[in-house]
Amino acid sequence: MLKDRIDALKLLLKDSNERVRQVASNAIEKLSVRNEINKFGDALSSDDIIVRSRAVFGLSNVDDSKALEYLAVATADMDAGIRANAVRIIGEKKGVKYIDVIAKRISDPDPNVRVEAIKAIGNMGNVSYLAHLLQLLKDPNITIVTAAIIAIGRLKDPRAEKPLMILLSHPAPEVRSAAAEALAEIE
Repeated sequence: MLKDRIDALKLLLKDSNERVRQVASNAIEKLSVRNEINKFGDALSSDDIIVRSRAVFGLSNVDDSKALEYLAVATADMDAGIRANAVRIIGEKKGVKYIDVIAKRISDPDPNVRVEAIKAIGNMGNVSYLAHLLQLLKDPNITIVTAAIIAIGRLKDPRAEKPLMILLSHPAPEVRSAAAEALAEIE
């Protein structure tokens, strides 16, 4: 049990050998973080939106693959804000292992979740999702189109040049300026 391991390691903090004390201290810290991650993960199943929201925030402050695993679960939360935050955090942490989970959120009913999913894919730099992003250039929501353009630019894939060139004459100035910036990023 985790508590028993931590208690046993605490005894080593009084060891006469400095290296043993150092290793025990590092092990206690690692196990303590893992214990907290599991508490956050358990909190994601709460009926209370505030508890789930705080769990996502807590997981955002931990650099551990288990935290990303729990965040991937949170991308399917019933609350759009929690979904959006979980997707954003995975993208910021470049949780490439979860890119398929993120890609599913491109078609989320909430536009904020969609934008975060698009940004996350761009941040991860995975060109295998270029076709998905190019499809979004036809979306009626200008915010979605602009996010897709920025993500496409981050992919730096020359196959996006022609679709981006077409957008230089789009009626919305934010689309035209995003397309111009994205074209500068293509190699």
